[in-house]
Amino acid sequence: MTNQNMQPQAPTPQQPIQPQQPGYTPIAQPQPVEKHMSALGITGFVLAILALVLSWIPIVNNMAFVFAIAGLVFALFGLHATGKKGKRKGRALVVAAVVISLISGGVVLYTQSVYGKAADQVSKSLDDTSKQLKHDSENYEKGIVNEGAEELKLQVTISNGNAEVVYGMDGGSSNETITGSWEKTITGDDAQKAWTVSAYPSFNLDGDTPADTQVACTITVDGKQVSHKEATGNSANVYCSVYDKDN
Repeated sequence: MTNQNMQPQAPTPQQPIQPQQPGYTPIAQPQPVEKHMSALGITGFVLAILALVLSWIPIVNNMAFVFAIAGLVFALFGLHATGKKGKRKGRALVVAAVVISLISGGVVLYTQSVYGKAADQVSKSLDDTSKQLKHDSENYEKGIVNEGAEELKLQVTISNGNAEVVYGMDGGSSNETITGSWEKTITGDDAQKAWTVSAYPSFNLDGDTPADTQVACTITVDGKQVSHKEATGNSANVYCSVYDKDN
């Protein structure tokens, strides 16, 4: 092949060069930053739940109040970390931790107030009981049964024939033979003492005591009956005591 047969190639057209605008720099698009869950919020929420559970238990709820305060502190810091400019997520969890912490603290204060009043009442009741027992013991040593009593009456009745009446206090006794009805009134300090009275049909030399004979005794203190006993028969026997009021 000779040079004569070679065809000249046409020049390649060049693209026009676009002039760059002076001072132009491409702007890089910012990449979204992934937010992690707030550790402060999680800690505050756990402490708040623990405080709420323990807040109802006496004595232990003292520790629950500490947990509630700690949970509130962590949650408040978590609020800042999960704000619009914060780097953490979990805003709802943090808000829940704040609310539960406040509720737990309120429950602790309420329950302590209730339990405190109950404990005071129990303590007062035990103290009053102890004082009453001591007072009763002192009265017992003095022979006082009806404290503050002004009048005490002993009464005996028999439907047929005579009756033997035995009455007394503090181990002492007196005897009387009565017919029909009998009454003795005691006043002053002696009215407060432990009186007793008993009665039974008298022995009848002329014959047996009728089987329908009724014997009764009664003790009243300031007009209030504290003892009453009845018996029927020729061997009827009744016994009344001021201690019967406690039975």
